[in-house]
Amino acid sequence: MGELRLPLAGPYRPRARLYRLSDGRLLWRVRLWERDRAVLHVVSTDVLRTFARVNRLPRLEEEIRSLVQSALEATRGPR
Repeated sequence: MGELRLPLAGPYRPRARLYRLSDGRLLWRVRLWERDRAVLHVVSTDVLRTFARVNRLPRLEEEIRSLVQSALEATRGPR
């Protein structure tokens, strides 16, 4: 449904990809490095919003809001 980059320490900016499950729920898939390998994490929109708010990243909050809104509109279809 969409993706954005998460600004983490240094040049590391993993992608967060938004998916819509068959039951309509929206979840984000994020691959984060843990020691020597990338590990897949699945998180809610609230987790990403909290990350953006706590780290004072208003641009990221807006990107999240925009992608979620677009995904919800696509789910509803034309009116």
